[in-house]
Amino acid sequence: MAPLANPTRERNERIVELYRSGVTLQEIGDRFGVTRERVRQIVARAEGAPKRRTGRAGNDAGRASSERVRLRIGNLAKAVLVTGQAYQDPKDALNEFVSNAADEYAELGSRGERVRVLLRRKGKRPVIAIDDVGRGMDPDRLRQVARSLFESSKAGDARTLGEKAIGLLAFQQLGGRCDVVSRAEGSEETWTLRLERGRADASLARERRRPRQLAGTTVYLTELEPEVLRVLTQRKVVDYLRRRRSAALARGDYTIEVVEGRSAELVTAEEPQGVRIEIPAQPTLWGRIEFALYVAPDAVRQRRVAVVGRAGTTIIDDLAELDEFEHEPWISGHVSGQILFEALQQSTGRRAVLLDRDAFPVFRDAVRSVEPVVARTVDQVRREVDAQTADRLSDTLRRIFGRVLKELADLENPMRTLVGSEIGDGGLLDPVETDGRDGAGPDQGDAGDSEPTLDDLSPGTPPPPPPSDDTASNDARPDRSRSRNLPTVAPDPEPGHARSRFDPDAGIVFFNDRHSDYLLVKGDESSLLDYLSTLVAKEYVVYNNPRASSEDIGEEMVRMLIRVRRHLPRRR
Repeated sequence: MAPLANPTRERNERIVELYRSGVTLQEIGDRFGVTRERVRQIVARAEGAPKRRTGRAGNDAGRASSERVRLRIGNLAKAVLVTGQAYQDPKDALNEFVSNAADEYAELGSRGERVRVLLRRKGKRPVIAIDDVGRGMDPDRLRQVARSLFESSKAGDARTLGEKAIGLLAFQQLGGRCDVVSRAEGSEETWTLRLERGRADASLARERRRPRQLAGTTVYLTELEPEVLRVLTQRKVVDYLRRRRSAALARGDYTIEVVEGRSAELVTAEEPQGVRIEIPAQPTLWGRIEFALYVAPDAVRQRRVAVVGRAGTTIIDDLAELDEFEHEPWISGHVSGQILFEALQQSTGRRAVLLDRDAFPVFRDAVRSVEPVVARTVDQVRREVDAQTADRLSDTLRRIFGRVLKELADLENPMRTLVGSEIGDGGLLDPVETDGRDGAGPDQGDAGDSEPTLDDLSPGTPPPPPPSDDTASNDARPDRSRSRNLPTVAPDPEPGHARSRFDPDAGIVFFNDRHSDYLLVKGDESSLLDYLSTLVAKEYVVYNNPRASSEDIGEEMVRMLIRVRRHLPRRR
């Protein structure tokens, strides 16, 4: 004999169901013809009556009683809307649908399959579609998707990224409607699950206008916001997915194609730049922490180290976004690559690492342990690059100062006359041997009070060529001496507070490659050449005028720099 139906129980179950879907107490009461208070009692009984706790002495007024209060969502439709708008960037919301397609391939155990992102931003009905060729979903599976928000079946599966079952709601950040069109394996039918922004329910229907020819799923996002149409260009989407999914793309887990109109572009993994630092993986109780770090010689502001979590998906693009790592070498611009730790959890908006008490401290300590190795490598590469740059620019500096000294030799130099010529008169950073004359030109050859003859004023015959053996004459050859004593620059092995210093024994101008002014110009070779030329000019003036006043030093410095900058290569 079949059990008798209980109308009251069925009514109460329906009341509780409506209440949990977001309908108010008053609306439910009006529908069933009961009071608001009666509806509240039915719901309270279904959800469990609160239990009152007291101390050992129930009448002890000194002890406060407590109760357990069950949490509930007062307005389900609003909760759905707010959850779907948790993403800071429309590209983050779009990435959720790419994640769903990638997770489908991971669960299927299929590698190298394609995820397609199709953009149509122009026309009366703009649309974005995300397509995969996975197993697809039948009507029962689509119902389960709609009924299992916040209860992901993928939670705990290390192969997949999904864990909260809220990614589907991300469509509300992009547009007003989301159609999940799917055909299950072994079926000839295509079904559509339609969600609309701000609604607490979805519709499921047989799809006839857009039937799929093969198993798989296509998500159509429509009623798009104008801002979304401006942001989600093909170029921006490709660059974003390259950063966020570089690890998975490099492993060949899947491929991504972004299509707009007749243009189709395959998203490729980011190519590492520089020399790889060999750092072994660190095993932990939560899995391995793997380091793929590269140091490049040139500092680029956009060069960053990404933090990668589950399913090869980037959690944050820049490790330095975390306060614990906002320092060298991570902000140097020399280091790039990835640190992979699948145990790290993402925030709801997929833009931050969840700072839990388990996995994150392990990650933090592991990264700190490799910082000294990375910092030493960066410092070594910097010095090698600085030395190479200095060698390359030294030839240009020699040409510049060779011309400048010729000009100065032909000009009156009152400072040199007033101060004296004790060290290095007529040569750069080193004295020039002369034959008794100043070596600065005819104007400085005043040997007495007698009037010069015509022969004295004539240029005369050219001097004979210098001997080739080591016993060469000590006769003055100013031009040749200048060319031998033109400047050589190099990074200072023992930098102090000064920008540069001159070593007379080595004949080298050492520049401080850690000084803030050097760091300011080192990225631009023209500016660096100007800076090094200024340092050489400074050392030349100071060395050749040891007892000059500050005013005379300043005048001579200006006099030198004017001529130096005349011969600097023009910027293109």
